[in-house]
Amino acid sequence: MNEIKELIKQKDSSIDEQTLYYFTNYFYVIIKENLIPDGISLDELISNALKYKNIVFYDENHPKYEKLGKDVKGERDPKTQTLYIRDNLEEPLKEMVIYHELHHAVQTNPETNQVGINQDGKIGRLIMEAQTQYVAERIYSEVHGIEFEERKIPSEKLRMQEGGTIISSLHNYEQYDQILTKLAIFLGVDKEYFVKINYLYKDAKGLKELESKYNEMKELCGLNRSFEDFMYMIDYIYITDYMAYLDNSDKETILSGKETENRYLIYENKAEKLSLERQYLYQERLDLVMYDAVRQNGGDYKTILKYFVDDMFRDALYKELETTQGQR
Repeated sequence: MNEIKELIKQKDSSIDEQTLYYFTNYFYVIIKENLIPDGISLDELISNALKYKNIVFYDENHPKYEKLGKDVKGERDPKTQTLYIRDNLEEPLKEMVIYHELHHAVQTNPETNQVGINQDGKIGRLIMEAQTQYVAERIYSEVHGIEFEERKIPSEKLRMQEGGTIISSLHNYEQYDQILTKLAIFLGVDKEYFVKINYLYKDAKGLKELESKYNEMKELCGLNRSFEDFMYMIDYIYITDYMAYLDNSDKETILSGKETENRYLIYENKAEKLSLERQYLYQERLDLVMYDAVRQNGGDYKTILKYFVDDMFRDALYKELETTQGQR
């Protein structure tokens, strides 16, 4: 760890000790866990991080609080190259938010200011956010020598429609983590795969890699849904949750279970009104597509079933499996 600290200080001797502590922890863990993909240099990533060495902890009197609202925990601001962290967060969440925003900074394309696979401002937002929190909590766990146990959370506690259970070991972004877990099983990869492709922001290489991996499964299992359609459902889930989180004119409409009057641009050629009901419907569709593909492929369909969002749907399929297996 001292070697990493010295490497950072050699590149910028003006960095303050507190920021150096966070940066050192970040790079120590991603190196230790082999999260940097081949072809990406550590020097390049440290340079990205140092562009955002200014970390501001803000309170309710700060303009960021008025702009972002009381629920937003942090922000990577590319215009000022600053990481803003809400100061009244309790630990361990506060430190994890710092690693979260720092991970965004390290995965920022300096030519576009977009993060990871989300280079066009639309595709891959949920995956990008999910892997970011996965890394942030992994760093915290490593630095402090603790493990976060997997938890079952009623869906209505996470800006979602009632009727489901979210299972996640994360303490933030649990809904996104559950989807990332299912995606990993569906594509036959581990979660580290999603971290690595988000470092491949140049020429949208990471997104192209993800599309190639999806198309392999599509061909293998005869899926009818295109990569864009598949990702659209995932990103609809993201934007609905995001607009129910960030202060805006439609926040309370979404949280009340109603549909917005405004149509939101999910992709350049696709816009839709937002509601928790439709968000839930898209999650159910994704679950079924992934479950059928994994089962047809002889994969771990029992584990992916555990992470289905709808309780009744999951229980019905469990019973179907028990009946089928009992007849053999």
